[in-house]
Amino acid sequence: MATVLDLKAPSINIRFDKGKTLKPVFYYLSPTNTVIDLTDYTARMQVRLTSDTATTIWDLTTENSGLDIVTGTATLADGTTVANAQGIKLNVTATQTAAVDWEKAVFDIELIEPLLDVLPFIKGTLTPSPEVTR
Repeated sequence: MATVLDLKAPSINIRFDKGKTLKPVFYYLSPTNTVIDLTDYTARMQVRLTSDTATTIWDLTTENSGLDIVTGTATLADGTTVANAQGIKLNVTATQTAAVDWEKAVFDIELIEPLLDVLPFIKGTLTPSPEVTR
């Protein structure tokens, strides 16, 4: 019997407030919820209006400090925690989110292994909410 692997990145919708800092952390765990070591990995994220759009809205990487590889405690859906989990933290400034002039965009984040293999990490949509307090 053959084993089927789903190698697609999980998909989420990130809703955020315009004019506010956006710094969510997404942890990377094995299918059995054990820690995956991201030492020496890099990461990159691009945001576009659609996946077919040539122009990027945001181009975040570990090299330009738009993304960080971090260690922390991941909380799973059932409330259990995984200590020393590693993941990706976005570093989007309040100035960047205030400048948003679109209603929805798409993104994906890729991990680059030390041997330069590219792994899908997470993908989805970004949806801004208007800023009230300026």
